[in-house]
Amino acid sequence: MLVRVDALFEGLLGVVLLLGGATGALDGADFPAPVGTTLLLVAGWVLLALCGLIWAGRLGMRALALGNGVTAVAGVLWLILAEGWSTTGAVLVAITVVGLAGLAAAQAATLRT
Repeated sequence: MLVRVDALFEGLLGVVLLLGGATGALDGADFPAPVGTTLLLVAGWVLLALCGLIWAGRLGMRALALGNGVTAVAGVLWLILAEGWSTTGAVLVAITVVGLAGLAAAQAATLRT
């Protein structure tokens, strides 16, 4: 169940980035340089591919917990250290960080049982 939730989270974020980048709702003005529309679209496709890998069981719980935890920390550092955020970009990254941290904590807890 937790693996499927992770896959859906990655997939939803991928769709948000793809649709946001394709429609202009998200662009380089929302994120610090060098993030622009092209990078948003590439990241969206990568996240959809990751969703498929996770859903298919290709990544173990330990790898998911570690990946989500490291990415959450990187997101926090990016929010703190980088300049050039729009409110929309900062909120999207903050929500992503919270989701990744929650997934990492839940996944790590399953490894201890």
